[in-house]
Amino acid sequence: MGRPTAAQGIMDGLALGITLAILASLFLNIGKGVQKWKVKVLAHRGAALRPPHRRDLILWIVGILMTTVATGLYSAALKFTDKSSMVSSFNGVGMLGLVAFAWLVLKERVGKQELGGAALVLVGTALMGLFDQPVTDQAISPQGLALAGGLLAAIFVPLAIFSWVSRRWHGFTFGALAGAMIGVSMVLGDLALVAAGGDMTGQMNTPWPYVALTIGTGALGVTQLAFWRANAMIVVPTTNSFVILTPVFIEWLTSGTVLHPAQYGGLASIVAGVILLTAADRGGQDEAAAPESGGLGELPPAAGGSPTP
Repeated sequence: MGRPTAAQGIMDGLALGITLAILASLFLNIGKGVQKWKVKVLAHRGAALRPPHRRDLILWIVGILMTTVATGLYSAALKFTDKSSMVSSFNGVGMLGLVAFAWLVLKERVGKQELGGAALVLVGTALMGLFDQPVTDQAISPQGLALAGGLLAAIFVPLAIFSWVSRRWHGFTFGALAGAMIGVSMVLGDLALVAAGGDMTGQMNTPWPYVALTIGTGALGVTQLAFWRANAMIVVPTTNSFVILTPVFIEWLTSGTVLHPAQYGGLASIVAGVILLTAADRGGQDEAAAPESGGLGELPPAAGGSPTP
């Protein structure tokens, strides 16, 4: 058996990157499902540290740790792929685990509309990954990132205020905001690796991993807000979609990255899936229905009403 060629080495590295991206997706999606399962234990505040609520708090923390592990897996996957949109495109794979978790554990309604929206997102992510094209010269400038961040803030700040006050499109708005923040974090992680010449340790000498960590931590809080009033089958696919769309948008805006024609079909499928899921978003109904539902129904609202964070 001869020595492996350079091309074989590249393909092996790409296969490892894809494997890590898929594992990250599974940990991220199921971890979010676990967070949704026990998020309302936070309403007990200090009492959550004591029985009988301590077990629920531990399970919620397990969900947090799963998404933390996913962050590390994503970072490793970036080392073996050529751009962040390649890694994020596999984020839809973990939705298969989420569907099972939402149905079996959360006892959520998983109807044709929810399944159809999730399926469209999954098809779109598959097209994004299948037709990914290597990038030989990728230059994302801090100025371009600042511009992209400003545009995203101009969209999401007023939308989040409207959604929170009106209790409309809650799952879409805060799920999308969390996804956009995660997507920005992934781009920053890629930028750190590029600045460090691909050195996993050397990237810590740049400011980008710390900015990414700060934004990623903020995304965790936004995700909990999304789960407070909306089902996981609305929030998580929407979040996944914007994890994909955000790096694509930033790469196009800052470095003029051009997609394969089939990938535009993938983007269209993702957008259609998000629209379908948004139409299924019943706003505050999940919050009101929590006592009768599985999972979160184990935690009754305080003082006869729904707890407010």
